[in-house]
Amino acid sequence: MKMENGSAILEDSNVRQFFEETLGDEGIKIIHTLIGRDATDESIAEELGIKLNLARKILYKLYDYRLASYARTKDKDIGWYIYTWTLNLPRVRDVIIERKKRVLDDLSSRLDYETNTVFFSCTNDRFRIPYDIASEREFRCPQCEGTLEFSNNQVVVERLESEIAKLQDEIEKPSSDAFSASRMQ
Repeated sequence: MKMENGSAILEDSNVRQFFEETLGDEGIKIIHTLIGRDATDESIAEELGIKLNLARKILYKLYDYRLASYARTKDKDIGWYIYTWTLNLPRVRDVIIERKKRVLDDLSSRLDYETNTVFFSCTNDRFRIPYDIASEREFRCPQCEGTLEFSNNQVVVERLESEIAKLQDEIEKPSSDAFSASRMQ
């Protein structure tokens, strides 16, 4: 099954969320404009009624993720370069998984810190610090000088473990048919 470059993959909620977060509404409009065709940055901006600089900024973001590429040609009459853009949306699955892996690494580091650190928090403002700093300060809050007491971080640890398990599951088993279709292209 060969998928048209973009139309089916944009129906996936993870893909749509990724584009909304990284490109915004204007970026999604640009993607819709480019699906199934090549176009210059000027024609995209004109067609959508947006500033050329905004269109270029979004196109270069897509390029940074390797979700778009361009061909550069020189206009012989005026000597300027013309950039014609093409989408490569099936690669978005890899980009999303790479981002999830970075988040997973961050969460794993945070979990390691939370499980290997004893915390104390202020009875006044709930300011939380590790044991070694608390003992250096004679169990006084660095913000208000209030008393520091043992702080059970089990809820934080459980929340991190849950988020890590969810991310690992998402990385191992992508949730959408659009992802499956994108692998076949």
